Amino acid sequence: MKTIRYTKMDKQEIINILMTGGILAFPTDTVFGLACAMDQDAIRKVYKAKGRDFRKPLPVMCDGPEMIRRIAIVSDKAERIVERFMPGALTMVFPKREEVDDVFTQGMDTIGIRVPDDPWILDLIRELDTPIMVTSANISGNGSLLKWEDVYACMHGKINGIVTEDARGEQASTIIDVTSNEIKALREGPISIEEIKEAIE
Repeated sequence: MKTIRYTKMDKQEIINILMTGGILAFPTDTVFGLACAMDQDAIRKVYKAKGRDFRKPLPVMCDGPEMIRRIAIVSDKAERIVERFMPGALTMVFPKREEVDDVFTQGMDTIGIRVPDDPWILDLIRELDTPIMVTSANISGNGSLLKWEDVYACMHGKINGIVTEDARGEQASTIIDVTSNEIKALREGPISIEEIKEAIE
């Protein structure tokens, strides 16, 4: 597979890759991401490129609260967190809606969602009018990557394209579980669990 280098000006070509089941890497407000459409074949390509355990579901990016509610069940408490911290470096694990096929969550009844603080990605999702699957663009087990050259070095020949610009963050997003009344921290990141709890008390 030839990995084509793109800039953010090549949005239509990037949209075409996603719409036709391809995968590509692009910078986010946290670390570099590896993206595909919510398509079973494309998801398999992401797992293969990363060497990721198929039992671990991929997180999803949405453009805002309305799109989140299309695929997730959002409690009142979770809604307040979304309003306060999204867009931002926070991934929230929600109960998924029944209409979301289990293939997209590896059989789990939950789904991890983030709204990135990146206008270019948000515009991309809006133009697609559908959530996209986005995980860190690195080999599983290795650290997250920030520079496009590093991503290209490990993903060249495994993905369809890469956007040649560096990520803006320094670490992957915080992950919290909001499937119950108690907020659970699954991964520490730029936003602390204490900050989240304080914001909604």
